[in-house]
Amino acid sequence: MTSSRANLPRYTYVGLVILRALSALYGTGYIHPDEYFQNGEVVAGTTLGIHSYSTWEWDPVFPCRSIVPVWLTTGIPFSLLRLSLRGKSTRQAPTPRLIFAMQRLSFLLSSFVLDFCVYHLVHDSARLPALLLLASSYVVHTYQVRPFSNSLEAVFVALTLLLLKNLFLAETPNNGAKRAPIYIALLALVAVCGIFTRLTFAAFLFPVALEIMKWGLRQSRFSLSGFIRLLFFPALVALTTALGFVYADSLYFHGDLKPPHIEFTPLNFLHYNLLPSNLAEHGLHPRWLHLVVNLPMIATPALLYYVLRAEFDIFASLSCYDLGQTRHTDNFLAYNRVRWSATSLLSIQPHQEPRFLIPLLVPMVAVAINNGRILRAGRVFLMFWIIGNVVLATLFGILHQGGVIPSLFRVHAIYDTSSPLHSQDFQVVYWRTYMPPRHLLAIREEDVNSQRVSIRDLSGASPATAINNLLAPILDARPHVVLLVAPFHAVKELEAEPRECLQELSRVFPHLDLDHIGESVQVGWKDGLSLGIFDVDVTCLREAMPAERHREEIVAQ
Repeated sequence: MTSSRANLPRYTYVGLVILRALSALYGTGYIHPDEYFQNGEVVAGTTLGIHSYSTWEWDPVFPCRSIVPVWLTTGIPFSLLRLSLRGKSTRQAPTPRLIFAMQRLSFLLSSFVLDFCVYHLVHDSARLPALLLLASSYVVHTYQVRPFSNSLEAVFVALTLLLLKNLFLAETPNNGAKRAPIYIALLALVAVCGIFTRLTFAAFLFPVALEIMKWGLRQSRFSLSGFIRLLFFPALVALTTALGFVYADSLYFHGDLKPPHIEFTPLNFLHYNLLPSNLAEHGLHPRWLHLVVNLPMIATPALLYYVLRAEFDIFASLSCYDLGQTRHTDNFLAYNRVRWSATSLLSIQPHQEPRFLIPLLVPMVAVAINNGRILRAGRVFLMFWIIGNVVLATLFGILHQGGVIPSLFRVHAIYDTSSPLHSQDFQVVYWRTYMPPRHLLAIREEDVNSQRVSIRDLSGASPATAINNLLAPILDARPHVVLLVAPFHAVKELEAEPRECLQELSRVFPHLDLDHIGESVQVGWKDGLSLGIFDVDVTCLREAMPAERHREEIVAQ
């Protein structure tokens, strides 16, 4: 009995790892379009030959994202998938489910870098509690296993803190001072990779860079020539890495071994975001949103309470650390300053989303665990921590826009079985949902280019606009299959006659539309939490929409 109880934390951690894997491979909640349109959607067309859609960030005229992180995390897995399926029918493989699993698997594996870093950032005696705290956070089960650039940013922040700790330890006796140049060079490499992944990484890097400068001054004994010699090799590593990114991006966006233009994507990203009109297109938020709403959402109030207590302890000289051990104090202050630096600098920009702060999870776990108070927390903390993370994991990992991705799988199956020879044209219209990532339909690019397949995203369009889009493309005598994918509350907004022309083929449950909670409640819990796939009888729809009225609606648009 005693042995089983002692092993319970280890079994719990293993269970949480299994749950993380299941969340990655089967959690179809759709948090934000960027998780697909800044990653898999970008490289699926070139690697798998399937239809995809490039957003404004990947416009070769003014690209704002580097292709290198996308290619390393998703492009390579997609290329391996293509090689493994060589010789099979291109119409049958790869399946959308397999494409989905490949990109999620890549980020699932990268999430364990956080576990590795947390394990080494805390005291030896607190490593298992730290792993349990990290592994039980909903952030790890949702954001971190999805192909967000923020997920990669979190990995780079964690690696930066670990390398900084190793750099400090190299200063102490009997810890191998010869390794310091390796750590500082790796820090330079990670810094450049982080900035080219997301320019916002600089906000997390700033206090670390200051600590490195202080370290360099100590090592050089405040000699300018010694300081320059010390940082020459790391600067060379950073410059070489940056030039590699610049050349790779220029080559990708211009398709020439000698690109006519040099693309420095972080600078383009900065220039774009400095224009208030551009930010307004993505939504403007009050500058206190990160501090008051987003940070508590990412940390949950339970963890944030102990982080604040730890900060109070260190600044009141009541910390559990021995303040005479300078390196331990420097580590703590570095973790803490990363949080304040990132929260403060990112709050300058009026466009603020919770996912921008997910890299703070690792430093907050390290701060709370190393302080020690959280290790003595009782049942109240556990209750708030478990309930908060279960609710948020369910909301973002399963419910939120949770029908969009499974609907793509089902539409693909309908497309495959609609006609063995694909003699019919195929039109899919998404209405009142998040943008459907086209690559998860796994439709060949040539079928879309020939206009045999059409995919339309109507977003929040009016019912009249939706009907016109269902009718407009039917121009010739070829047989057509027209599908409408929409929440049931949206379909209820159509008039009775057009609704009669829709036949429900399938429904995806659950699907929660947070922008239309009231409408979802009105149609009942079953329909309100479902996304429908409807077969559209175009002839019936034309008869239900008189020609004169149809023309008036087109003119009105």
